[in-house]
Amino acid sequence: MDFDLFRDDLGIPHVRAATETALAYGQGWVTAQDRGLQVEADRMRAEERYGELAGAAGEAWDRFAARERLAATARTIHDALARPEREWLAAYADGVSAGLLAGGRDVPELAGVPFRPWAPWTPIGVFLASHVLFNGFPSILWRAHVARHLHVPGVPLDRVLGLFVADGGSGSNAWAVHGRFTESGSPLVAGDPHRTLELPGPYQQVRLACTDPAAPYDVVGFAFPGVPGVPHFGHASGPSSAVAWGITNAAAHHVEVVSDGADSGRPEGWRLHWPARELSDVGVAAWRALLHARTARDVAEAFGGWVDPVNRVLTADSTGEVLSLTAGKVPDVPAGAPERALPTAKPADGYVDLPAPARVTEVAVDANERPVTQRPAGQDGRPGSGPRDLRPGREAHDLGWSYAPHRAERIRQLLAAATAPESPTTQARIHGDTRDLGAPGLVAHLADDASAAAVRLRAWVADGAHVDAVSTDAALYMRWRDALAHRLAGHPVFAPLHEPHGQDPALTPVLGGVFDVPTAVGAGLSRILAADWLVVAGPDGRRLRIDAAAEASAALAEVVQATAVQAAVGPAEPAWGDLHVPAPLLPVPDLVAPAVPGRPLDVTPAPVSGNNETVRCTGGSPGVAPTAYRASVARYVWDLSDRANSRWGVPFGADGRPGSPHFDDQHATWADARTSAVVTDWDQLRPADTSLRLLNGARGAEVWRRDFGEDGLVTVHVLDPEADADLLHGWFTRPRAAFWGMGEHTRDEVRDTYAFVDSLETHHAYLVRWDDEPVVLVQAYHPEHDPIGTAYDVREGDLGLHFFLGSRGPAARHGAPADPWSVLGPAMRGFLFAGAGTRRLVGEPDAHNDKALRRMLVMGFTAGEVVSFESPQGPKTARMAYLGR
Repeated sequence: MDFDLFRDDLGIPHVRAATETALAYGQGWVTAQDRGLQVEADRMRAEERYGELAGAAGEAWDRFAARERLAATARTIHDALARPEREWLAAYADGVSAGLLAGGRDVPELAGVPFRPWAPWTPIGVFLASHVLFNGFPSILWRAHVARHLHVPGVPLDRVLGLFVADGGSGSNAWAVHGRFTESGSPLVAGDPHRTLELPGPYQQVRLACTDPAAPYDVVGFAFPGVPGVPHFGHASGPSSAVAWGITNAAAHHVEVVSDGADSGRPEGWRLHWPARELSDVGVAAWRALLHARTARDVAEAFGGWVDPVNRVLTADSTGEVLSLTAGKVPDVPAGAPERALPTAKPADGYVDLPAPARVTEVAVDANERPVTQRPAGQDGRPGSGPRDLRPGREAHDLGWSYAPHRAERIRQLLAAATAPESPTTQARIHGDTRDLGAPGLVAHLADDASAAAVRLRAWVADGAHVDAVSTDAALYMRWRDALAHRLAGHPVFAPLHEPHGQDPALTPVLGGVFDVPTAVGAGLSRILAADWLVVAGPDGRRLRIDAAAEASAALAEVVQATAVQAAVGPAEPAWGDLHVPAPLLPVPDLVAPAVPGRPLDVTPAPVSGNNETVRCTGGSPGVAPTAYRASVARYVWDLSDRANSRWGVPFGADGRPGSPHFDDQHATWADARTSAVVTDWDQLRPADTSLRLLNGARGAEVWRRDFGEDGLVTVHVLDPEADADLLHGWFTRPRAAFWGMGEHTRDEVRDTYAFVDSLETHHAYLVRWDDEPVVLVQAYHPEHDPIGTAYDVREGDLGLHFFLGSRGPAARHGAPADPWSVLGPAMRGFLFAGAGTRRLVGEPDAHNDKALRRMLVMGFTAGEVVSFESPQGPKTARMAYLGR
């Protein structure tokens, strides 16, 4: 199918097509190019074949996926769809298949995995596999474990279970500001989803523009790699209207664990009652409908068909309307009933009738807090005279048991304290806020501790409790919190929780973390320390209780002692950023991917501020490790006055291929909680070569690099005709450049020649640098669009090339004074084959240029026939040379 692909300076794909199916095909194709390994891994998880790729860990997942019938569910959902959605999915799947065959799967990890085309139902399977654990059922299994083993005489079970909220520090942020409080007079919608960090990231920045006159749309947003559309976060702009939306997870009890008439702890004693499966619907029609939305009401109507997961939605349009709603299918169980938290004898009958969308007239904040209507302005004690969150009847959206306690309140504080109208740039203070509102409550347990460390923590709290990467006090607090979680997890009160959980051992790699006691205690730390009623009978009949102050002081003493020991043998006391770096998951577990020689697997660690409780969410598991395995996996600010004012960003980069210049070029910006401008002006974008032979980028941009160790670093940059003209003119006017044919050109003529080359989609010029010193000019081109194409039999995937050695660079410094090509030759081959569509390199040195031909033969080329053709410089006789991939 025909589509056009453009990229901005961050490598973000902008796909344009004349029909919706062609656009879906193009989205699938570029996704396969940028995220080939990621989507194939997710596809294999959906098809219960992950073990082929990931070994033993994958086999455990496959057992779970088979038990929950992921593949069969995806097929059933697909078959129940209406024709437009089926055609849309089929086009996307075909695009993915084509993109994979065009080089998207050319990675070492997939070398031994046979190619299989994507089926039309495969994107549904990818969505299901990505979300089957993204609900409350693992917490239900944990709570069932607590109910079986932790008995507190005289205390209701629900109160005991309330101690452990396994996802209390997770969730996402979203907020909307009515136009009455913005600089432009139009609404803002902003936020950041929090999920497990993955490399590449779980969201893909994309623009989708359909030019069909009957149903045009132009949407930027974040897609799930492997799933069409932009179902969670998007900004659609048309000639006369604009609309934007963002979501957070509603923390609803929407997947039930149903007892099969046996003890729920037995390996086969439970099953999931999952709306997506029970209804044969996962909301595909809503995914597609969102692309066609023009108003906030359109978005609300589209989300009316949403199924899973249950989300809170904020949406606004250019008329100024702002709406808040909850979308999804929630089993209809009585409020407060034990069925909400424990396995049930049978699933609920029917689903909750969710409240109608509510209009927002000031601000709205959704950060996974328990939905409680806020007190009116003037009664809540917040600073400033700014807007409050006044949505009425929010209790009706209380659909679960697990909510985050602090982030929404902090966002409201920041919005209420504004001293000037809001704009996209002012939202950076919210995205980057590091104040932990939960820290004072924990540190209060050290109130009677006179140690220097306790005094430091109390002073840190008094100063705002900011969890900043440069702060040693924040590091002390976090290390103390982890030590405290470990101490409490090992306390005799919780000894029963270390009993075997009784789940199928084969599922341990999938569900084992659910039953980790330090993780659960760390998540519920503040509630546990405040539970003076937590008294249990020990094995000898003695009453066991937790002395919160004593445990808090003892944990702090442990940290102080460990710091003293470390200081005696190593560096000074660490700051939080020394300990807190991203620790993303890979598409293939570590047990497989590191075995691939020379495969770069991650990015340079960037210290990050924040923790689970801060708006700037970079969290983990208290009591497990200080690294960040959860975080804001995207950030966005949608401006309804002008989409060009909007901002966005992701961790790492737009391209999932290690070694790509866009693999991690957004990482430093993300780590600093900043965002980049959304670019949608087509004139500011560069057409991308969908034959995938030429690497594209802005003038001067780096498009390839390889570290040759002791032989130095080689990088390749798009030639800048203006900035590089003096350099090239100096090279071309040397006597040895006679065969290049530009010795008589002036500096400006050299500039103009390469400006013309730069304007072509089929011909590119690159400057190769060795340890940052310019050494080689490379011209690469599509032979079928060049005079040489008339002189030989052009094959699909051929890439023509010319190269000129302008300098021997640092060859002598690297021990190769006689032959710089010992480094540059492998670099040239690696760069020219970096285009996934390149199957063969084609050289055409002058038939009398023996030196150039010998160089090509040394590089591995095979000499071919002598040909004659009319070149731009006149008649040319050339010796062909070929090198296959």
